[in-house]
Amino acid sequence: MNTKMSGGTRTPAAVVLLLVLAAGASAANMSVRLDARDVASKRVHTQLTIPVKAGPLTLVYPKWLPGEHGPTGPIESLIGLHIKANGNELAWTRDPFDMYSLRVTVPAGARELEIALESGLATEGSGFTAAPTSSDQLAVLPWNEFLLFPKGIDADKAMVDASVMVPAGWKLASPLDWKAAGDTFSFETASIARLIDSPAQIGRYSKLFELTGSAPRPDLKHSLSIMADSAAALETPADFATGYSRLVAENGALFGSRMYRHYTWLLSLSDHVAHFGLEHHEGSDNRREEAALKDDATRMGVALLLGHEYVHTWNAKYRRPAGLLSPDYQKPMDGTLLWVYEGMTEFWGEVLPTRAGLVTKKYYFEMLAEYAGHFDNLPGVYWRPLVDTATAAQILYPAPDAWESARRSTDFYEASVFLWHDVDAEIREKSGGKASLDDFVQRFYAGSSGAPQVKPYVEADIYSTLNAVVPNDWRAFIHRHLDSRDNKALLGMFDRSGYRLEYSAVKNDYIEARQKRRKNVDRQWSIGLQISKEGEITDTNEARAAAKAGVGPGMKLIAVNGKKYTDDVLDAAIVAAQKSRQPIELLVENADFFKTFKVEYYDGPRFPHLVRVDGKPDGLSQVLAPRVKS
Repeated sequence: MNTKMSGGTRTPAAVVLLLVLAAGASAANMSVRLDARDVASKRVHTQLTIPVKAGPLTLVYPKWLPGEHGPTGPIESLIGLHIKANGNELAWTRDPFDMYSLRVTVPAGARELEIALESGLATEGSGFTAAPTSSDQLAVLPWNEFLLFPKGIDADKAMVDASVMVPAGWKLASPLDWKAAGDTFSFETASIARLIDSPAQIGRYSKLFELTGSAPRPDLKHSLSIMADSAAALETPADFATGYSRLVAENGALFGSRMYRHYTWLLSLSDHVAHFGLEHHEGSDNRREEAALKDDATRMGVALLLGHEYVHTWNAKYRRPAGLLSPDYQKPMDGTLLWVYEGMTEFWGEVLPTRAGLVTKKYYFEMLAEYAGHFDNLPGVYWRPLVDTATAAQILYPAPDAWESARRSTDFYEASVFLWHDVDAEIREKSGGKASLDDFVQRFYAGSSGAPQVKPYVEADIYSTLNAVVPNDWRAFIHRHLDSRDNKALLGMFDRSGYRLEYSAVKNDYIEARQKRRKNVDRQWSIGLQISKEGEITDTNEARAAAKAGVGPGMKLIAVNGKKYTDDVLDAAIVAAQKSRQPIELLVENADFFKTFKVEYYDGPRFPHLVRVDGKPDGLSQVLAPRVKS
């Protein structure tokens, strides 16, 4: 940016600040002090200090957040704001066309703004940082929720000193280095971008696992910080840390680099926070239910979550689609390449924990069968192509459960797993077994290990790198998945990988574990219903019997064949109908009205499974084979 000055012309305050920040190197330009001592009451007080010059200034709140893929910055959490200069409070106004922009005039002689910002943390809802982040015993503090800064600055260059005060006796973990003085933790000076990329996890009950390093940088520190709502939730098997050390090793063997100074998984276990994972360059924010480490199935679910977020440090934070860059968190993002950003991460985030032994091969196959069964019965695939679920991610993430099977969801995660399995099979076939998708990864994510950096890419870079591994018309091959309005390409990879999808009355282990965790009932493959723990029908499959009989989302299931509804009663009725050939009677409540539907479904229980095809190479087992010797 060139700013010309002539007699009497005043440089805008935002431009002056930008010049100051650019010249500041590693020195801090701003400071942010969080007082989180009342976090159990969902209240956080923030004190910001920002250097300024006199004149009009626009302050912005982070809107478009990396990893959230939408304008999701939780500005509604702002419940108090006072801006002062030279001890005097300043008036501010909101931009009527941009709710995330606040205008203020800096008075003559003022050198800095003192901003007192009050945040009321979410108590309900879904999403990422806009959803609940705290319980009575722990909290995750996403820095984007507690920041204002001048519009137009480069968040990678503006430096910040940050600290947080926590409740007495609580511990803290963060990807940033820190020093403690009593209950106050002060962080290393970092850019706004790195600060936002490094959430703080605080809590009463905590356990820290230091993991064993491995090639190519065995000296780098890897750790897993677990905080929970109870001490009992922190109990883990004796080999827990060993498994995650193997995961570190498998990732290193695949990517061939370590694109961070150190890496810290933050795992928060609570029934009172939103459950998801959010990637950061030197760590990740992972949240699951309090009992998530209690049995083998739930621990495998945690491993899949942590495995996914760990892959993101290479595929998302280091190599990032150019359309997903937003230097000041205000520029809208283009999610079209999320089939790489999230889709390839989903692929490797499931393969690598399996290679490391954190997930069993059987469980992986049951999970893949569930994905395949879902798309095999999904009406939405016949009008909406995979690529549109990525492009439309910002409106699909907050979409309700109702009509999801007809609308499609952000299923580019799971659908892209089949795409990348297909690419792997194609590489193996065309190279005579001499190359695989691993070879693409080592080329595309090559780099010097060390401090975080970003290397953007465009779609053509994917195809050129694949061609360097094996020559092919890769764009046409991949767009056969991305643009199709059926599931032929998606499910076609099974045959060339030596498996086929089948249905039987035998329950699927992955589906059972997921239902137990979510406390719901999924019968989309038989009668065509998905039901909440309260008996509400959250979605119906329009191609199956219940929807054809008139049952719809939002209805509440009261009774089945005259008996009060439970999942066991429904399952018994499905079995009985197969023998009697008599319709299943569903009594539902629909907005204070009651009605009975006769559902003509006679095929019995149906759950998806993968079955080995004799005489064909076992491509899936080749993908899942460990690359690191035990």
